[in-house]
Amino acid sequence: ICFDKIHLKHQLQEPKIWIYHKPVGEICSDFDPSGKRTVFNSFPDSLGRVCLVGRLDYNSEGLLVLTNKGFIKRYLELPRNGVNRTYAVKVWGKPLTYDALEPLRKGIRVSGINYAPMRVEFLVKGVKTKWLEISLTEGKNREIRRALEEIGFKVSKLKRTKYGYFSLQKLLPGQIKEVLIPKALIKELENNID
Repeated sequence: ICFDKIHLKHQLQEPKIWIYHKPVGEICSDFDPSGKRTVFNSFPDSLGRVCLVGRLDYNSEGLLVLTNKGFIKRYLELPRNGVNRTYAVKVWGKPLTYDALEPLRKGIRVSGINYAPMRVEFLVKGVKTKWLEISLTEGKNREIRRALEEIGFKVSKLKRTKYGYFSLQKLLPGQIKEVLIPKALIKELENNID
């Protein structure tokens, strides 16, 4: 850029990604009219302007991916890109069996909304386990809670542990960490420029 015969250095901000362990009791919004705490209240001021990649509801915890670039957010969120989101889910209700979860594996319709097939496994092997590992690629609003309720289960705890290339690692609730953008993700982003 040149202004009045002086070359100005235009500094583009490099793409960055952070991971954040959202605790229960924070809203994934930059403002809440009722005064509830938002995730943005927990971020350090030095972070600058960031976008949330996906959301977690008020009663859920776990991995939130943040970026300073909208094109990264868009790529990671679009269902057509097949980015996996994985959750540890504690349920209660009727007896938990492999067959009882089959509707989730096939895809299910709840209140007029179609939910794509999910990968559902027992997180802990054992006779009395109530923990599931559920992976999906859509991430519709309250998808796991609604789908499980439709087949007779209630969610007592929901924690996102992975989102695409990123995992919660050993972050404690409320902690944030900048991470490297994986080379494979950079390549996918370059190949999917609209």
